[in-house]
Amino acid sequence: MKIPEGSFVAETEESIPEALKKYGHDFRGCIHISQGEDGKGSEGFILVEDGNVLASAYSTLGIILYQMNALDRMISIKDARLKVYAYSDDEKYQVLESYPDSIIGDVSPRTETDKPAGEGPQEEPAAERISYDMLLSTVVQLPGVIATALVADGLPVYQQGEQLDFDHIAVATEDMIRSGMRIATELQLGVTDEIILETPSNKVVIAPINDMFLCVLTEANTNLGLLRLSIKNAQNNTRER
Repeated sequence: MKIPEGSFVAETEESIPEALKKYGHDFRGCIHISQGEDGKGSEGFILVEDGNVLASAYSTLGIILYQMNALDRMISIKDARLKVYAYSDDEKYQVLESYPDSIIGDVSPRTETDKPAGEGPQEEPAAERISYDMLLSTVVQLPGVIATALVADGLPVYQQGEQLDFDHIAVATEDMIRSGMRIATELQLGVTDEIILETPSNKVVIAPINDMFLCVLTEANTNLGLLRLSIKNAQNNTRER
């Protein structure tokens, strides 16, 4: 994969979730993943900026995966070598324009005035929308996630994960949303963007997705940073135009 090297930041054998947690915020750059030697292995990249995964791609055995499929595959890798590079704005757009199929969510293309001198018009990258089923499939595969559902009007519209009483979960979700909104209003905290409920054994995260609410049930030790990043990407990917 031909991507800009940028400014070298670090080389690590941390897992992808750990690297995303460390470099996900207040950072713009690329996490390059590789396995194997002499070009015979697999490689991929994750482009991040200020807590958002902008693009991801992964190549192995002559097959290239893009977007959340690539991210899911790389998250499952245990023995990869990671190199982290900081990017300029121009280097970020080089990746987006070279690999338009890798783009996740809404990424504004470069305008003509943003492009370096000498560059001609380029085709705007198309951001592929993901289905709600794919959204839930991506979330439920994260480490520690037990089940997830999209809820509307107190009913589970889409659901994945362990066999739970999703009807009960949907009703409880609506109750928590109302309670959270009431508390936010009384304390003058503004709009409720996300609700997190923690107990000694579990966590529940609720966030709006278009006109529905995503409810995610997890184990107590789940990496909330990675989960919230996935939810934020899901909100971008499914935003109604």
